[in-house]
Amino acid sequence: MLRRPFSSASLALATMLLASCGDNPLPPGQDYGTLIVRADLSASAVATLVADVTAPDIPVGMTFNIPIVAGVASGAITVPAGSNRTVALRAYDAGGIETHTGSVTLNIQAGTNPTVAITLQPLTGDQPLVLTLGSFTVTVTPPSPSVRIAGTVQLVVTITDWNGTPTTGVVSWATKNPGVATVDATGLVTGAGVGNTKIAATFHGATGTATIDVTP
Repeated sequence: MLRRPFSSASLALATMLLASCGDNPLPPGQDYGTLIVRADLSASAVATLVADVTAPDIPVGMTFNIPIVAGVASGAITVPAGSNRTVALRAYDAGGIETHTGSVTLNIQAGTNPTVAITLQPLTGDQPLVLTLGSFTVTVTPPSPSVRIAGTVQLVVTITDWNGTPTTGVVSWATKNPGVATVDATGLVTGAGVGNTKIAATFHGATGTATIDVTP
């Protein structure tokens, strides 16, 4: 089922709400938890990602826009700490038509929160989208290196918390297709067969990826 596209009035109202959330300071005396919303949307037509947060003790629902850059959605939402916080996410294409939707109910604590995955189900026959919500971001560089068969390339990982502060830790490396490329515990990738595959680095449930292109 297709949802109606945004009207100009709806877009204006959404802009006002988002500006209000960003300009007003958070009330004092309340503990907050910040979650990073992150997803690889490069294989979809999603142009806008909206997050709504509601809870029985939050009198006015909170709305956030999650920036999408180069096909990757990444942005932070700050939520009052407490139980039964429902995070509903809606994806829209460039024409303002809703394409995916999904939600999850969480207990939010001040400081670090565990990473959880949420699946957005398609409304238009597309593939489901998987997003993560957590306290850390993992970035793998270089993001799209090339390597010859039997050649190697070293990947480097950067871990930051929701505030952008660098964090140290041990990541878990994995390859999606070992027939194309393998990776060891240090992030050293070895070309195995012609093609391309993703190499993933995971820390506390947060994952960053690089796409490896293996040439003859």
